[in-house]
Amino acid sequence: MTTLAYFPEIYPKELLYSVLARYHRHTGTPSSSHTMEALFGRRLIVASLDLPGHIQALADRLPTTAGWTADRIVDELTLLPYYTAYQSAAVRRLARRSVIRGASNCLMTRLGMAAFGVQHITKLRFCRLCQQDMLSMYGECYWRRDHQLPGALVCADHGCSLQVSTVSLVERGRHEFVAADRRVFSSDAPMMVRNLDQQVMSDLQRLAQISRNALENPGPAKSCRAWTQYYRLNIGRLGCSYSMQRVDQRRLREQFNFHHKTVLPELSRLFLGRGESQGWLAAIVRKHRKAFHPLHHLLVQDFLDHQEVRTDPFGNGPWPCLSPLAEHKGRPTVARVEVHRNRGHQVGVFQCACGYTYTRSHFGGDRGLGPPRFQTYGPSLVPALRGLVREGYSLRAVARRLEIDPKTVVKLVEELGIDTVWKARAVPKRELKIRPPVVSAPPKGSGKAKAVALAVRVDWSSRDEQVSAKISRAAREIRGLVPLVRVTTLQIERRCWNRGWLSKRAEKLPKAMRRLKGVVETVNVFRRRRIAWAIDEMAKADARLVAWQVLRKAGLGTEYAELAKGLVDEYLGVTQRRAA
Repeated sequence: MTTLAYFPEIYPKELLYSVLARYHRHTGTPSSSHTMEALFGRRLIVASLDLPGHIQALADRLPTTAGWTADRIVDELTLLPYYTAYQSAAVRRLARRSVIRGASNCLMTRLGMAAFGVQHITKLRFCRLCQQDMLSMYGECYWRRDHQLPGALVCADHGCSLQVSTVSLVERGRHEFVAADRRVFSSDAPMMVRNLDQQVMSDLQRLAQISRNALENPGPAKSCRAWTQYYRLNIGRLGCSYSMQRVDQRRLREQFNFHHKTVLPELSRLFLGRGESQGWLAAIVRKHRKAFHPLHHLLVQDFLDHQEVRTDPFGNGPWPCLSPLAEHKGRPTVARVEVHRNRGHQVGVFQCACGYTYTRSHFGGDRGLGPPRFQTYGPSLVPALRGLVREGYSLRAVARRLEIDPKTVVKLVEELGIDTVWKARAVPKRELKIRPPVVSAPPKGSGKAKAVALAVRVDWSSRDEQVSAKISRAAREIRGLVPLVRVTTLQIERRCWNRGWLSKRAEKLPKAMRRLKGVVETVNVFRRRRIAWAIDEMAKADARLVAWQVLRKAGLGTEYAELAKGLVDEYLGVTQRRAA
């Protein structure tokens, strides 16, 4: 392999395309194909502006004293760091391997950039003031890397509008390098920005500067999941979300448009193409399933950086763990709080790593923060509760030890199936109302009075029939609800009695328990019912039954695509048989 006897000095912020174009001009090579062969060892190399290929072949021919390795060339002379600034580590590695080891054809498509309305740059740009600086310092002009970024309409250094040269990457040959000289700088070259208002130019210069920063300092790689969490957290801090899972899209769009009111008209005309909506803004703050264009990320991040962060109603973390069973009680071990709304006030859910979870409500105004309310204890509850019961603590003593209400202790004991010596709870009034009246009472002083008092006053056989019918009726009502609700024991109890009513009487209601077992839904059964409901609704609307659309209607993830496809095929088969 031949080492190049000459290679031009590389100037600050220069594009690799510009370096190779100056090499072609300085050496006076008769044709571009000869230049390609000298630089890369082969003639058919595409003169790419942003993502050139075969960088390793070029680096191997450069003098070792220059210190230009393949990785350094990629990082400092190409636009690859910009286009992968918001990609995962795996995508960055694959893209770098493509430009270093092989051809970079279709790399834009593989990076997901072709799916967006941001137009690809086809003509090289320049700044008049930068030209003057280059001529005075180096005696010649060159193409600057940061001037060719999609988000750069003005020069990041001088704040003046960039101009469009006559060098078209579409009209010229794919293997031709064109150097920056007076022949390609027309005196009336079109301006990238038409509105020269001072505020517009200032905002566009800021966008050009953050675009250049993304190119030169892309930062560590983040996964799609990490970007989802990043945007949801920051959008929530602005007050543009109902919860960590749901964004107030209308408010976000209004605030975003107001912040970028000077920039969006220019970008819409020059880059985002005809009919481009802000659908990407709604998508970028949802769950990330694909890549987004760096320009979109930059616009959102600039918006976030210049917004006033709303004061967290629950203060700044970390927050204390309130578990009375933990050694770290009172210490700030809760790193994150999830906030949602409930009937006009905000509720913060605080979960410690030990499993203890409590909530606090923020009502606003004079009421401020409500007291902490226990939600779950985690794995430490069962052994502690069993130990307290075994040691003979009273109900109220256990409640004081666990710092919860005695009724909550009784509920936990029943749910966990722990036997206690505590007095059973009083019979609710609703039960007293349905007790059959005593037809005849023994005369006073009769010895039968005690026997009657101990007699069974509830006809459990009749009660079993009544409860069984109630269960069936409640299950039908729950199945008819929209949005769909899963038929569970808890839902039936809430509808007819109260929580735990059936489980405490299970032995006396055998028929009702069999009926309950027959009507409750498992998670899988409920999932199938959701998909079937979505299919019926879409069929009524004459919508096309496609698996992914059915899943979206049902509110399920793509991991159930096979199940949805099977149920769609089953539905279509039944429909065809009926039609026949």
